[in-house]
Order: sequence, then structure tokens, then C-alpha cells
Amino acid sequence: MHNAPRLLVDLAMVLGVGAMTSVLFRWLRWPVVLGYVLAGVIVGPHVPLLLVADQDNIHTLGELGVTLLMFSLGLEFSLGRLRLAGPSALLMAAIQAGAAASLGYLASLSFGWTTTESMFVGAALSIGSTMLIAKLFSEHEPPKALRDMVLSMLVVQDLIAIILLTALTATARAGSADAAPIGRTLLQLGLFLAVVFSLGLFIVPRFLRWVADHMSAETLLVVCCGLCFVLAVGAASMGLSVALGAFLAGMLAAESGRARAIDHLVVPLKDLFTTIFFVAVGMLIDPRYLLSLWGPILLLSGLVVVANTLFTTLGGLFAGHSFGLSLRGGMALSQIGEFGYIILGTGVVAGVVRPEIYSGGVAVGVVTAALTPILMRVAEPFSQALEARIPEPILARMSLYRAWAEGLRGRDLRREPGTSRQAFHLLGDAVLLVAFTLGSHWLYQWIQGWLEGAFHWGKMLANTSVAALLGVVWAILIYSLVRHGRRMARDLAVLAPIPIAEGSPRLGRHVLAGGLRIALFLMTALPLLAILQPFVPKGPLFLVALTVFAGTLIVQVRRAVPSTHSITEDLLARFRRDI
Repeated sequence: MHNAPRLLVDLAMVLGVGAMTSVLFRWLRWPVVLGYVLAGVIVGPHVPLLLVADQDNIHTLGELGVTLLMFSLGLEFSLGRLRLAGPSALLMAAIQAGAAASLGYLASLSFGWTTTESMFVGAALSIGSTMLIAKLFSEHEPPKALRDMVLSMLVVQDLIAIILLTALTATARAGSADAAPIGRTLLQLGLFLAVVFSLGLFIVPRFLRWVADHMSAETLLVVCCGLCFVLAVGAASMGLSVALGAFLAGMLAAESGRARAIDHLVVPLKDLFTTIFFVAVGMLIDPRYLLSLWGPILLLSGLVVVANTLFTTLGGLFAGHSFGLSLRGGMALSQIGEFGYIILGTGVVAGVVRPEIYSGGVAVGVVTAALTPILMRVAEPFSQALEARIPEPILARMSLYRAWAEGLRGRDLRREPGTSRQAFHLLGDAVLLVAFTLGSHWLYQWIQGWLEGAFHWGKMLANTSVAALLGVVWAILIYSLVRHGRRMARDLAVLAPIPIAEGSPRLGRHVLAGGLRIALFLMTALPLLAILQPFVPKGPLFLVALTVFAGTLIVQVRRAVPSTHSITEDLLARFRRDI
């Protein structure tokens, strides 16, 4: 009697145990994804059971799951859908992801983890779970406003996750947080994107439409899978992430207009191999590490829940949503998702993230995923109780700001040349700030050596002079960023139509402009802080950069707050009548 191939035995164990745990978790009304992770723990090498699958085989099959999962997400992430998500989703996702990544990075450093490990953990904590939210929304249909807001944010989060994964892949290849290899990777990324979109957008959508209309469903499936894996391998060959190539393949397929038909064909394959991916995630968990990391696991889980809820709510308020809707959206997104596992797994495979940290990160994902259904159930009564305790003057300001911002959200800002120009300047300032910060360490050493050699300055004097010089350049770049943000806030406030029954247009525009100034500053500053923290040299330069950032934030808030102090008794009286 011939023995069955080892791969077949592993597949039988994974799918057999996964089937039992998924049925159990479905019966308990818990997220099925957690059942797959538990199945991985059961068949993994760290639990003394008879069922032990070959980790290399399951990891390879899990990579297929990641590739198909990213392709499926790309199908849902068409350029048209990104445009529909709109500036409000970009504002909310940028504030939430930037804050969560920054806090996660700082918390990880406080545990004694390395800079590179902290970068990976911070990035993993900043992205919610599209799969989990989609399943929860399918089981319990939320109000349309909540569903649209959360799904729009997830679209932007997926894009942020792809960017983070690409940058962290470069970091993993370099072995440390070094600006030079990341710069090379960004150039490779630009070249890869240019080739994919210049040729792909012209050829792929037309070809897929022709295949879908004239060929069989089987042929369409083979063609789409071929496109997915060819671009995935192409991205990997250029030193980029396999997930990036698969994601771009899905985006190109979505532009064909046949995304629904393609997704219908790919879903069974994606579901099967995604199950294996989450089992592979569970196989890497060593329960022994969980006991020693219970403190960081609980702290990071609490940080994810609090930071995501708080900063999503803050972003929702600045985007013009109601307090209750913003808070409920934040509580729905208070978890880390599949991208977090992929990001940490990339670090483990590259050898820059220790397996015990990976185990702790997955445990945080399990804890936050288990809490999400509970938080969504209590979100509405909690938001109502909290809103009832907000002082009337603050509610009046929020009501006035929301009335003006709602009119602004209804406009197509892309058609406004003034705001488009300011947005372009804002992006350019951010790119210059990132480039200068990445090169600041090299500039610091070069200028210091030049001053010591050419003018025979002492080391302390040279250090102080260089830090002051670079601090001035930082201040100029940040001032330019702030100035363009203020101009953009002013232009947006002017564009906002006057709400019906609003008797004080001047007051409304002042409140809107003040809120938008803070919103635009946070939207750019928090992601920049998350990106640049690991690359600012410690010592004098770090203190200078931190001082410039903190001072700028304080000035922005002080400039915006006086305009919101103009609330009159008439406004309060009308607010009381409205409620």
C-alpha cells in the first residue's frame, strides 16, 4: 500500500481541523477567522498533539491564500470606488492610521523591542479587518450611513496597508530601518507602478472584457489567476511585496467592468486558501510566549481599541459626521485584521521580527477581533449616553460645524481648481519633508565632518550648529505645510454652501475653517509622524524635531480655537430649539 503524499496529508489535517473549529465558532457566534487560527495552533508544532502538519507546506499554501486574498481586495478597490470613498474617508483613515501606528511604535519601544520590530508592530496595529467587518455586517445589517462610512474607511485603509507593506518589505530586506534601501525600493515601486498602469490600464481591462464576453467562465478564471500570479511574481522579482502585485492585478481586473463576475469565480478559491492562510498564522503561535507576553498583549489590545475608537471618532467629527455615527464607526473598527498578520509574517520570514513578537501580535488580533462584535452591540447606547453628557456649547459648535461640513461633502472638490492646487502643494510639502528627514542623518554627519575639518570646530559646537541648521530647515518645511493647509481650509470654507435656516454665515465659515485647519494638520502630521519616527536620529536632532512638531500643533490649535469661541446666545437658543 502506497503512502499518501505529505502535502495531501497536511491538507487533510488543516481542512479537517479547520472545518470542525469553524463549525464550532459559527455555532458560538464568534468570528470564524478565530476558529481557523485555533486550528493552526492545534496542528502546529508548538502543541503536544498527534496532529502536526508540515509548516513549510502550509506556509506555501498560505502564501497562495495571501495572493488570492489581495487579488480579491484589489477587485473591490477599483479606482472608481476610491473616488467614491471621497476626501472624508481619506481624512478619517489618515488620522486613525497615523495615530495608531505612532502609538503602537512608541509602546513597542517601551517594551524593549528593536526599532525595526516596533515599526512592524505599529504598522500591524493601524489597519482594521475588512474580512471581519464584512462578515459582521452580513450577519447584522447596520444603518446605511454607518455601513458606508466604515466600508469607505476600509477601502482607504487597504491602500495604506499596501503602502506600508511595500515600505516594510524594503526594511525587512535591509535588516534595519535604513533610509537608503527604502529610497531604492521607492524608486523601484515608482517604476513598477508606471509600467503596470501605463500598459496594464490600456491592455488588461479590454482583454478581460473580451474574455468574459466571448469565452467560458473556466477560461476567465484561468486568465485572472494567471494575471494575479504573474504580477505577484513580477513584484517579488523587483524586491517588492507579492501582495502588492496581486493587489494591483485585482485593481486592473476591476477596471474591466466585470469585477462581479470575476469575484464570483475567484471567491471559492480565495475562501479555501485564505482558510489555509489563517491556519498557517495559527501554526506560528507558540503558547509559551503568550504567558510571558501577557502584559504587552493586554496593553496593545487596549491601545488598539482606545486609539482606533478615539481617532476614528475625531476624524469623523472633522469630516462632518455626527458624534454618534463617528463613535459607532470607531468602535466597529477597533481591531487589527489580516493585513496585520501579513505585515508581521513578512518580518518573521525576513528575520527582523522575533517569533514571540509575532505570537503576541496575533494574540492581540484574536483579542480585538473577539471584542469587536461586543463593542458593535453596545456602541449605540454608549454613544447616546456619552453624547448626553457633552456640554451644550460644545454640542452647539459641533452642530454648526456639521451643518456646514455636510454641504461641503456634497461637492465634487476635484473640480475646484483652487483646492486641487492646494492639495498638490500639501502633498509636495509632505514628500519634501519625508525626503529631508530620511536624508537628515547623512546630512548631519557630512556637515558635522565638514565643519570640524574645514573650520576646526569642536565636536559639541559642530553638533549644536548642525542641529540648529537642520531644525531651521524642518521648521521651514513644516511652516510651508501648515501654510498650504490653512489656505486649503480657507478655500474649502468659502466653497461650503450656506445651510438652510442658518442665520450667521460668517460664524459658520469661521467654525468650519477653524476645524478644517486642525483636521488637515492632523491628516498630514500624524501619518508623517508615524513614517518618520524611526528615521529621526536620536539625540539633539530628535529633540529639535519633536519641539518643532509640538510647537506647530499648539499654534494650529490656538489659531483655530478663537474662531469657535464666537458662539452667541442666539446660536445656543436656536440649538436648544433644534434638539
